[in-house]
Parts: sequence; structure tokens; C-alpha cells
Amino acid sequence: EKMAALCAPPLATGKNSADEGDLETVLRKLHAAKDKHIFRILSTIATPTHSPSARLRALDELPKRTKSLGNATSSWVRSMARRCAMGSFINSESIDTCIMLSQECFEAGDCEAASHFLRCVKIATSIFPAIGGTKECFKTLAEFFDLCRTTVMTSAMKKDMEKFGIVTIISDILAKAASSRTGKKEKDTDSVDTLRKQLHRTCTREGTPEQARNAVYAIAAMMNPRSKPITDLSVRARKEKNEFEPILKALVNPSRLSIPDDDANPKTKDRIISVLTAITAIAECAPYAFNASGEGSKLGWGERAIKFALDSALLGRNTRLDTSRDDGDESEDSDNDEESPEKSGRKKANKRKKNGVSVNCQMMCEAIELLVTHIRSTIVSARRTAKHAELEPPSSTHIAEVFSTLAKILEDGGVPPSSVNGRYCKTSQDRAALRRSAAINLLRLCDSGLKLEDTYLTSRMWHGLSNVLLDEEASVRDAVAEELSFML
Repeated sequence: EKMAALCAPPLATGKNSADEGDLETVLRKLHAAKDKHIFRILSTIATPTHSPSARLRALDELPKRTKSLGNATSSWVRSMARRCAMGSFINSESIDTCIMLSQECFEAGDCEAASHFLRCVKIATSIFPAIGGTKECFKTLAEFFDLCRTTVMTSAMKKDMEKFGIVTIISDILAKAASSRTGKKEKDTDSVDTLRKQLHRTCTREGTPEQARNAVYAIAAMMNPRSKPITDLSVRARKEKNEFEPILKALVNPSRLSIPDDDANPKTKDRIISVLTAITAIAECAPYAFNASGEGSKLGWGERAIKFALDSALLGRNTRLDTSRDDGDESEDSDNDEESPEKSGRKKANKRKKNGVSVNCQMMCEAIELLVTHIRSTIVSARRTAKHAELEPPSSTHIAEVFSTLAKILEDGGVPPSSVNGRYCKTSQDRAALRRSAAINLLRLCDSGLKLEDTYLTSRMWHGLSNVLLDEEASVRDAVAEELSFML
């Protein structure tokens, strides 16, 4: 009906023009048509994955099929088809061509030109994810991603690839297109198997925070595609555990999940941010795997990450992460990239990023994201599966402690409760970043769908949260106001 209101039928000129041109009459005739192939033709015209030639054939066939419905109905259907038809620019063939051209530019060493083609693909897949999910497009993307991760290249080529964000763009496209992937799901092709291994590597080793997040999203989408969603909760829980428990096991390993020291090299210090980002994405996409209990009396991998984020990163209780390892943990430690002779001789880089926020402050912000994402995802999933009792929501003690920790950060002006890590957050940029993160995530915990506000948010916390709207930093005020607008 909304589409019908946008394109009213033309006036008819026959004897029954008043009846034929009536919008309700047109829709009634269309839905009462005996030829149901009309709707298949409309689907072909509107679906972005069909080729331009198939779309042209459908446009030629449509007037013949609707001729018997009368002039008014036939004209209205043609008008609607013109409004909904995919153009000749955005379709699966042109997108596949852009991916191949980008790959050729990359192999020729022109990362800038490769990024231009990839950005066109990124825009198209952000609107129509199915375009990148066709068998040809997804296979080409998987091969391109593997090429970027395995090709031996010069230092100048590496700098250009990082400058133009080739890997980041491809991982973003994969995350959007994976859920619409077509072809065989039961038995992946070699390229998809290779892609899965590279995505695992991106999560656990050298990926940036954005790349790690996109990798988790892509793995989750490949596991549960839209074309064949998993409806059985027990099957979904088993698949999540099989897919994500090895990744969680590697990420929670003490060699990766630890507070960086002052004398740590910049590469190691930045890695904790990617690790926490990947764990947060798993908590969002795979709540069953994240909340799985450990063997015997051991803590589960997700619970270990939560204890690190709250007790070690934010509260500074100096509680040592449970370093008891299962068989095979040593193999994960051996993956760490070794410093090259050229890098080992360089001087230590500055401790701060270009935006002025220290690595330790970014770590605390990611820890806050992890705690809040875990609470939100677990509560929502637990309510959906209440009858099956597959998932239990977080304890009231844990939720209350997260609320009080975030409120304490706001009350102290952005200084973390940890006295050990407080020395890293003395600059105004660090304190503003922590206030912004604490305020936004405290608002997210007050989502009406969670029903936590009345129980855990005290009047004092409300007062501290409202004061953020008067924060001295404009970026903090804008971010909180934007988040608040999403809730209205």
C-alpha cells in the first residue's frame, strides 16, 4: 500500500473509468490475477542478484502478463516496476567485475586504485548485501582476502595497503555479504575453508580492532545464513561452540589478554584492543559459546574475559587471570609474530595515538563495551530461550557492579576506579574518552527492552548521567545526545 501511494495509477478513459482507475480496485485486480508468474517477474526485476539480461527479459514479459488485467492495472504495475527495477550499474555482474579489477590493481601494486573499486563494492553491499553473496562474488572476495594476508610484499606496499585500508574494506564487505551467501552450505569450497582460516587468524593474531570485529561478524554470518537460518536452539548452541570456542580459547590466553606494560613494544600494546574488540563481537554474535561453562571447576572462556575486563582492567583488583591451560594452549602461544631485525632496532614509538588517547585508556573503553555487550546480548537471548533454559542471564550482583563502576567513572570525571591503571588516564583526552564510553554504555543498559533501569539505576546515578549533557568536552556531549536520541 505504501508503494501504491507513491505511484498512483493513471486515469482510465473507458466506460468504467471511475472503477478502473480506483487504487483499491487496481490492487484487488492485481492480487486476484490467476497468473501468479507476475509476482515472480516483479521479483526478478527488483532483486539485485539477477543479471541485466534477465531483468530486461522480465521487463519485456511483464506487459504481456498484465494486459488482461485492464489498462489501469497494467499501467500501474509497469510504473511500479520502473520504480523498483535495479539499474544497469548496481548488479552482481558489475560488482564482481569491480572486485576482480580491484584484485588486479592490487597484484599490480596500485593499492590506491584497488581501494577505489573496493569502496564502490562496499557501498553497494551495505545497501544490497545479496550482491556480494553470490557464488562468484563471494569466492572472488575470499580469494582476494587470502591474497592480501599471504602475499609477500615490500615495506612500501605494506604501508600503502594499510594507508588505504584494503584488508579492512574487504573484511567489512565479507561481514555484510556472508549472511546472503549462496551456493552449497553443507560442504564449503576450498576458498571458503581458506577464508575461514584467515578470518580466525585475523581475530586472534595481527588484525586491527575493526578487522577483528568484521571477521567475527563474517564467521557468525557464514555459520547462520539468512537463506537457511538455524531455528533449533540446541543446534545453534552446538554450532556456536564448535565455531567460536577455539577462537575464545586463543583470545583469552594470558599471553594475549593482559594489561600491557610500559616497556612493551607498540605492536604488543595495541594488540589488547583488537583482542577485546573480537571478544566483544563474539559476546554479541555467539552468546551460547560465550557463556558456555568450563570443564570441571574451571571458568568458561567468556567468564574469564569478563573477569579480566571488570576486575583487572577497570577495578584494578590485581586478580590474576586463571592461567590454567588445557591441552593445546602452547600451540596458540607459538603463533606470536616475532620482531624482524629491522623493527627490533627502531626506537620505541610514542605511547599515544594520533587522537591523543592512550592505549590503556582504549583498553578500558573496550572493556566497558565488552561488559555492556555481554549483559545486553545474554539477557535478550535468555528471554528468547526461556522455555528451553539454554542460557541464563547474568547475576544481579554482576549487573549491579557494572552499573556502579560506570557511574563511578562519571562521578570521578573520567578517572577509572583502578588506582594501578589511573596513572595512564591523567590527560584530558583520556578522561573525556572514558566519560564518553561510560555514559553511552550506561544509557544502553537503560534500554527499555532490558528492564534494568528501575532495579539498578539509582537517583544518584541518574544525576551523574544527566550531568554528562553539560560536559566540558563537546565530543562527549554530542556522543551522549546522539545515543539518547536513538532511544527516543
